[in-house]
Amino acid sequence: MMVKAPGVVKLLGEHAVVYGKLSVAIGINLYAKASARRTKGNVLRINASDLGIKGEFDAGMLEQIYSAYGARKDLGSYVRAQTVQHELLPFATIAARLFKEFGVNPLGLDVSLSSEIPLKTGLASSAAISTAFAVLLLKASGANLPDESTIDVIRDGDRIVHLNENAGRIDVSTSFYGGYTSFSSEKGANKEKVKARAKLLIIDTGPKKPTSETVGHVAELYKADAAGTGAILEKINECSIKGLAAAREGDLKLLGRYMYEDQILLKSLGVSSEGLDEAVSLAREGKAYGAKLSGGGGGGIAIALVRGDAEELITRLKSRGFTVSIVKVASKGARDYLKAGQS
Repeated sequence: MMVKAPGVVKLLGEHAVVYGKLSVAIGINLYAKASARRTKGNVLRINASDLGIKGEFDAGMLEQIYSAYGARKDLGSYVRAQTVQHELLPFATIAARLFKEFGVNPLGLDVSLSSEIPLKTGLASSAAISTAFAVLLLKASGANLPDESTIDVIRDGDRIVHLNENAGRIDVSTSFYGGYTSFSSEKGANKEKVKARAKLLIIDTGPKKPTSETVGHVAELYKADAAGTGAILEKINECSIKGLAAAREGDLKLLGRYMYEDQILLKSLGVSSEGLDEAVSLAREGKAYGAKLSGGGGGGIAIALVRGDAEELITRLKSRGFTVSIVKVASKGARDYLKAGQS
């Protein structure tokens, strides 16, 4: 058995989504993979040699993890109290919750994990590998959980990785559904029917500030000037609404225009950087449909919506010291392995 889950980029709506506005993300064709074989014995084995993760769990260990997680006062104290390897704990917690809360029995599985998604670059590597792992356990057991329950369990992995109870709402949903996924606190996550056949450049501008720091910066702005900051967030929301409508109709040129506008608004909030600004400027000069930061900002990746092979733009970006890769939209997410019974 095997499940793949795509990485994720944020297309529109960063930071505004924290305040209840619409955000749009895309699953991309870089994948985390989980595979399994059945073995004799009553333990779950997890191995990800490239990530330095290896361990095994019996029923008693999963019950202990589930009890500790359910009784947690906060994520930090839960993580510190566990004897499980820190990098293994997100997967053990997902397995424990599926086992105890939903009757999904992972015992007797030997699970291997791997990923081609670069770590800590804003491409949702942790969300993707948690998604692949959880969906594999569901597939192996034949369980049929509501999407909302599945996504919430998968988010336990991101909660632990980022020590944040709100982590993973967008990233996990998008890796689970694939394609274009919209999210707001009012309507939750929804996979969108989109005609746009987007090709994206991922432009790595270098180290980024922690997302918690940039989110905290916007929170301070909002506290100091709720009316002014709120007006900017509402304009970002309008970019998300109109950009999503353009994507649904396959209008890449109009979608790109709202990406550029979104970037200007994010810059006004102080969450861009010199590297991100330069990358977006080069993309505009290179006739990209649109470009903007993706994720929390403060460095990290920019995305550019491009036409054709974009060789000239790629060459120019690389000449300025940026690392560039080309990705396409991954129309299918990990959920498709459950729907179609793929193996």
